[in-house]
Amino acid sequence: MKRKDELRDIYQSDSHDFEKDFTPQVTQEIIEQRQRDLQRTRIASLFFGGLALVVTIVLIAVVIRDFISERERSKKVPEKEIAFIPRHSLPSEAAWVMDYQQVVNQVDPEDKLAEKPLSTKWVKKAAYHIIMGQQALALQEIDSALEHFQGVVEIYPEIEGLHRSLGMLYIEREEYEKAAEHLEKALLEQELFDVVNNLGTAYIGTQEYEKAEKHLLRALEIQPESPISHKNLAVLYRKMEREESAIFHFEKYIDLRPNDLDTLQTYALYLTKLARWEQAAAFLTDLTQEVTDVAPLYFLLAQVQVQNNQEELAMAALQRGIQLIDPNLALAWMSRKEFNDVRNSSEFKSLVDELEIASVSLNGAE
Repeated sequence: MKRKDELRDIYQSDSHDFEKDFTPQVTQEIIEQRQRDLQRTRIASLFFGGLALVVTIVLIAVVIRDFISERERSKKVPEKEIAFIPRHSLPSEAAWVMDYQQVVNQVDPEDKLAEKPLSTKWVKKAAYHIIMGQQALALQEIDSALEHFQGVVEIYPEIEGLHRSLGMLYIEREEYEKAAEHLEKALLEQELFDVVNNLGTAYIGTQEYEKAEKHLLRALEIQPESPISHKNLAVLYRKMEREESAIFHFEKYIDLRPNDLDTLQTYALYLTKLARWEQAAAFLTDLTQEVTDVAPLYFLLAQVQVQNNQEELAMAALQRGIQLIDPNLALAWMSRKEFNDVRNSSEFKSLVDELEIASVSLNGAE
């Protein structure tokens, strides 16, 4: 209804604006003017497009020229200026340190200064040596790690955090005085179990036994069930000829590390050195029930039983021992003076005869 009214109004009203309801016609002049404007626009687009293409080609040519020039310069770099690539790789977060090697290799008058300034150059040198030293240490390259850590200390003697590693490295090289020097400094920084224990070990090496005892007992206070502390104390008291204390700590260590065969044999030999034959026999008897394939243990047990006047037990140990090794080695063991008391026994002679026949047969087969 509304639409009809609107249509009716169009015809009834003389004032209606028809341009709002119809698209007016365009004259020919306007059409020609628009064609001329369109032509000008096309010409301008072609001009600016061509200009952009020329600029792009020029830029590409410049980039290629610079690339070729840079390659030519790189070929002329002397070999000594090429960055050193270590044979072991660095973690990605530490790879930046290789950029500092150039600073390390630079010769500078400041190198002769006793006290190095806290400057970017010297901090970079120290950082390079720290990272490379830690990497070498992780790879068990003792000499390389030591060289780099020494480089850091030469730059900044008061630096903290390296004396602990330096002390350990010097112990590895059996340079105990230097080890003790660095470990004492590490101890001032922080009292850690391994620092205290290693310091005690270093003083054993320098034969300063009272200092060694002090630090090893302190290490035991820090970690009461530490096997290594008991072993070090056993070694120390053996050197100090404090027999009961040495035996106590040997046995404590063996309780904590029952599979350490080397220390088990060392303890057995220590008992024989002290002529504690019954104690050694009991220890070796128990041990050979657990470790049944190590010939030296049986020969040692046989020697101990000879000293205990237990000939039958000694022969039983010998019979087991000779089954485990070459006949010639067995004969060498049985030629020791410890068997002199049973050498003329029929059973001992019979074992020797068997070994000699086996030895001749073995040599003939070869």
